[in-house]
Amino acid sequence: MSNLQEVATDDLLSFQDYTVPVHVPLVSSTVSVPVSQIDVSGNLKSTSVQLEGDMQQIRSSSRPVNVPEMGGARDANDEVPPAKSFWTIEYYQKFFDVDTKDVLERILASVTPKWDNSLKHHLRTKPDLYGPFWICVTLIFTIAISGNVANYLQHASTKYHWKYDFHLVSYAATTICLYVTLVPLTLWGLLKYTSITSDIEELEQDSVTPGALELVCIYGYSLFIYIPAAVLWSIQLYFLQWLLVLISAFISGSVLLLTLMPALRLSKNKFLLILGIASCHVLLTAGFMLYFFHVPNTLPAYMPQVVTTKPVLPLVNDTSG
Repeated sequence: MSNLQEVATDDLLSFQDYTVPVHVPLVSSTVSVPVSQIDVSGNLKSTSVQLEGDMQQIRSSSRPVNVPEMGGARDANDEVPPAKSFWTIEYYQKFFDVDTKDVLERILASVTPKWDNSLKHHLRTKPDLYGPFWICVTLIFTIAISGNVANYLQHASTKYHWKYDFHLVSYAATTICLYVTLVPLTLWGLLKYTSITSDIEELEQDSVTPGALELVCIYGYSLFIYIPAAVLWSIQLYFLQWLLVLISAFISGSVLLLTLMPALRLSKNKFLLILGIASCHVLLTAGFMLYFFHVPNTLPAYMPQVVTTKPVLPLVNDTSG
């Protein structure tokens, strides 16, 4: 026991911390990294070598992974299509890109006035010109044909020599085309000019105010009710004709006002605009009936042509004197 030499405890037991820079890979993996080692004998070489081997294994297992950015970079092969010119047919193809289901839903919405603005709901995302174009063309020929039928029925009981009036086609086409283009464009300008909005309400105005194409589309679909009305107007009953005027004007005008009401509320002259829209629609309806279908009862009776000849007196030669 006397030969034993007492050694300090601090020389046998020592602690040392290691700060290990770890590159965390994107692939989830569990790696045990020793952070501290206890070396009772004071020899730390084996521990350092083992730690360096573990770090090399971690670096070799971590491979960079290419992560695309949000939105992704546009592929080099994806090119933005060039803008179509206003004077080309391709520019107007998008306005006729609808199917039969869309057109039928919009026609049904144009004859069923609802407070939920069903027509605007169908037109807001994708207004078209296909439905308004064919509705206007059908209405033009329906008015022309039915107007001539009404004229024929009015003179069927007389000896009046009836003939087809081809001018009704051009008159109906001019009236309908002017109404479905000039009135919506004028209304669009008035809505832009009379709307009073602040910067906060500007976003709301853009969401409820229809564009020029939407207004043309709305007015085009609103004329559908006049196609069956034009056929019934050929019946020469004065009471029935005016009843059809009131019904068709009320249904079509109600759809227009209910569809445009959110935009009209933002105008400082909303009452004048509402009155103007309703007045133009009533005048159009009454004009259709009075000009193309209503024949006045005070027609001149058929008068046969009577050829009268004046007596020709023979010349008498004066032989006197």
